[in-house]
Amino acid sequence: SHKGDLTLAFSALVYLVAWAVLRLTPWHTTAEMVVAIAEAALIGGLCDYIALKMIFERRWYLPGSGVLPRNREKLINGISSTIEKEWLTPQMIGDKLNQMNLVGRLGSALEEVNLDEFLAQPAFDRLLNRAAMYFEAPEVVDRLEAFLRKALPNSWRRVYSALNRVGLKSISSQFASNLRSRLPQLRNDKELMATLESAVHEVGQQLHDPESSAHELASRIIDTFVSRAVETSRGQIGEMVRENLNKLDDERIRFQIESKTRTHLDWIRVNGGLFGAFFGLLFALSRILARHGTEILARLHLGM
Repeated sequence: SHKGDLTLAFSALVYLVAWAVLRLTPWHTTAEMVVAIAEAALIGGLCDYIALKMIFERRWYLPGSGVLPRNREKLINGISSTIEKEWLTPQMIGDKLNQMNLVGRLGSALEEVNLDEFLAQPAFDRLLNRAAMYFEAPEVVDRLEAFLRKALPNSWRRVYSALNRVGLKSISSQFASNLRSRLPQLRNDKELMATLESAVHEVGQQLHDPESSAHELASRIIDTFVSRAVETSRGQIGEMVRENLNKLDDERIRFQIESKTRTHLDWIRVNGGLFGAFFGLLFALSRILARHGTEILARLHLGM
């Protein structure tokens, strides 16, 4: 994780040693070449170090620094747009849900249902309480009563109205008033629980049969839910990403991005030092050839 720092430190060390050799020993040509190589490596490493600092941090002495903090909104909008339009589109979500065989998974879950454990959950008590409160509401009782009166035959409807006038409580009112006390008692009816559990398991088995009516009904219902989920997810994914990123301050965003990319970014600094050294070698050789090219050619000619 410190490859860039080690490369920069090594370049500085070689530069200092080569400079000392150049000044204190007679090996001037070799020392000049090493100084040029180390100098170029040091410059390349320092420039890359400063460039990477400019991406993540704002410094008054570095014009244009703080690329990420200065472009926070553009960065957030770009990330959210890319995720929703390219990486996690509603169509991709729909395709993935359709590949998951949700009907079969529902069937497996129903086959393993244990009603005693399910009904013992605190969430079930809250569900029963909400159901009782819903059916106790006057407007719900009125709707049930209106439906019941339409569903009854004319003769029974007249008898039912007459009984209501002499004080008989309506079926809808009785249902609503008894629901709160009767629902919790159902758990104590072992025979009823066994019958219900057997029926649930049977439905689960039918969901594994593509030819069954239960499978066809479940497929239609799930397809409808998937289609609606896909449709409603349009714009929501990007908005969710945008909201979560906006909750982070600049320092947190910088830390998250830098911590995930630090290892790869350090290779930029390493390559800056290596290529700097390579180009420094080329420039040093070109200077040597410019100063001593005639002598080198003469020696090569004599050697032949």
